[in-house]
Amino acid sequence: MYPTPPSQPKKVKCKNINHPLCYASEHVCPAPCPSQCDVDCVTCKPVCKCDMPGAVCQDPRFVGGDGITFYFHGTMDKDFCLVTDNNLHINGHFIGKRNKNMHRDFTWVQSIGVLFDKHKLLISAENTSSWDDVVDRLSVTFDGRSIVLPETVGSNWQSSTTSITRIRDTNDIVVEVERLFKITAKVVPITKEESRIHNYGITDDDCFAHLDLKFKFFSLSTEVDGVLGQTYRNDYVSKVKMGVLMPLMGGDRKFKSPNLFATNCPVTKFKGNHGEDSSLNLQLPSLRCQSGWNGLGVMCKR
Repeated sequence: MYPTPPSQPKKVKCKNINHPLCYASEHVCPAPCPSQCDVDCVTCKPVCKCDMPGAVCQDPRFVGGDGITFYFHGTMDKDFCLVTDNNLHINGHFIGKRNKNMHRDFTWVQSIGVLFDKHKLLISAENTSSWDDVVDRLSVTFDGRSIVLPETVGSNWQSSTTSITRIRDTNDIVVEVERLFKITAKVVPITKEESRIHNYGITDDDCFAHLDLKFKFFSLSTEVDGVLGQTYRNDYVSKVKMGVLMPLMGGDRKFKSPNLFATNCPVTKFKGNHGEDSSLNLQLPSLRCQSGWNGLGVMCKR
């Protein structure tokens, strides 16, 4: 069920030529994210993607546009508005487990539904019990069409508006719409160590594969809202209690959405024209997979 940690940390380089003192310099990813990080070319240091503004990772841990880290737990098996603006709307579907000793669910973001112009983009982590990095558990649909990319770094699909590219052979893509957004989405499991530390109680039935996300926005308005979106407003003042171990963001009720492609959450700003089917509750991919640790085979059932 659990993944094998990488034997050697990944090495990354600064790719921004506007920082000549750091450009092309090589850095080793830090211990918290040995297999995936970026170089902050300003400080010339490696940084975990989940520690950068626009990140949504783990249980779910957000890093706002203001740089402040907070947690928003939501509710398992429910959908919440992450970003809503006049030309962009992003909902997240939360999966989770109930802890009988707590008054909340352990939750993770399993899928996101993205609406822009007249388009619908769905990015999902497929349900699986056993985890192997070489088996792809990432599902993408664009306007209802399943997008299948060859399992090779650099594989790309493009439409007139959208580019989808693999940045690893499996489970890791970047989606970009020019002048609107760039989303990096990686499917990750709950590891044995994470389950032990946080008392998640993960069993062999489900490793709770979910998405680690990194958002970059290019044209947000001053009215943007949503769990993450509100933190990009110039007048936004963080409501989370600082200086505590887990600063929590409330407001579950005002961010709750009927489904992944609904645009009628209480804080909605979206003005896109999607017709009468904009609130259709699309069925999420659900696969049960078993694979050996050596990655030689996989069998999945819907």
